[in-house]
Amino acid sequence: MKNFLSFAVFVVCAVFSLTAQTTSFRSDFSKGSIGTLPEGWSLTAFQKEHVPTFALEEDEKGRYLSLKGGGDPQANTYISTKVRLAPGTYQYQALFSISDDVNPQRNLLFQYNRGGIHQFYRLDNGMVEGRETFVVSGNQAREADLRVYYRFNAGGEVKIRSIAITPVEPVPPRWARFACTQDTVSYQKMAAVAEQAAQEQADLLLFPEGVSQMGRYKTDSDSLMSLMSQLAAKHRMYIAASIYVVDKSDGKEYNRGVLYDRSGKLAGVYDKIHPYSPETNLQGITPGTKTDIWETDFGKIGMVICADSWFTDVTQLFALKGAELILFPVAGYFRSLIHARCADNQVGFVISVVDKRFGYGIFDTAGRDIQHPDKDPTVFANPSAQSFKDIRTFEVNGVGLLVGSLDMNCKISPHDWGGNMVDAPGGKRNRDDQLIYLDDMIKKEKERWWVE
Repeated sequence: MKNFLSFAVFVVCAVFSLTAQTTSFRSDFSKGSIGTLPEGWSLTAFQKEHVPTFALEEDEKGRYLSLKGGGDPQANTYISTKVRLAPGTYQYQALFSISDDVNPQRNLLFQYNRGGIHQFYRLDNGMVEGRETFVVSGNQAREADLRVYYRFNAGGEVKIRSIAITPVEPVPPRWARFACTQDTVSYQKMAAVAEQAAQEQADLLLFPEGVSQMGRYKTDSDSLMSLMSQLAAKHRMYIAASIYVVDKSDGKEYNRGVLYDRSGKLAGVYDKIHPYSPETNLQGITPGTKTDIWETDFGKIGMVICADSWFTDVTQLFALKGAELILFPVAGYFRSLIHARCADNQVGFVISVVDKRFGYGIFDTAGRDIQHPDKDPTVFANPSAQSFKDIRTFEVNGVGLLVGSLDMNCKISPHDWGGNMVDAPGGKRNRDDQLIYLDDMIKKEKERWWVE
């Protein structure tokens, strides 16, 4: 069982060398008779009637594998063949077109043993490309099942032009270094903290919620933003924080997250969507309405602020939009929630906090606190994956500073069972193995004001 689990590990942060043994697989469906299954493939159907059909067909572009719904919206059927690959790093690729009623994340699964394709891209010619990088571990070639599923669609059609598994170079680490703080960071202390973070070669420094403003308006927001911009430009480092701002465009006050890039330019704004109730009801803070992803030179990031963490929606939406890391400036928070937010969405977290009883933190995509990665015995992560390194702590004029590096290419799972189709499903759209989505029902219940 142990050898089987280690056969195909869909975690790209483990690095293996290509060898002369490396093989590949490609099917353009040129073999087999029209109207039948491709040569070497067999069919498995979990229902007996109204099942999807798989058959070779041909048009002006050439031969293809046609998948069509059989009338049952609950049916799930697949075809499979055997593939033998030597140890190494591979790209699994599928090229196909779909009818308008097909969602490839929901209706299609391209699997290789316990792993498969989760990333799909629209091409300019109307085609869809699915691709995923994976690793075959061990020291000898092994045989595995290659499967193509069509499921949960009564109709629709998919035209698969090719399926290929080809050797590629191992995915290199994409290290980014983050610095975060704990305790009150006054206006006068910000420069010293930034200096220390820069000495540690941090790519990004996060200050806490309402940085230098926890008494509100002790420092005006324009002066504060100007200082953050200057420090970012001086140290060629991203700097982010939450501040209280009266927006000149509408005269309303927001708890606003800001990001300054390495040149000191304002690169992103996020207004807290879930203000703490006293913020709204006693201070007049207006909830935000926008959820923009921030592009940096080390990856895509989002921000949630303090009470946002009590709700699942903001982090989930950022992750679905492509965020790899969430910045989290807070006054105080429930630390155990962060493990779930990371694991649910396969994102990292960087946390700066005012009240040092709660503690700053950097978390990887498995929800592990990099200061105490072995604290949770129920995390079964890939032992060969190094998702973080170089952890250092400082005290700068009474302010705690934590600095650590995360590999942004290392999407480690808290439960790694040998492939991304069986590990923890966080952040994987086609792991929503359900017949209905509950979002509309949840929205309806939230809008119900009466008690039944």
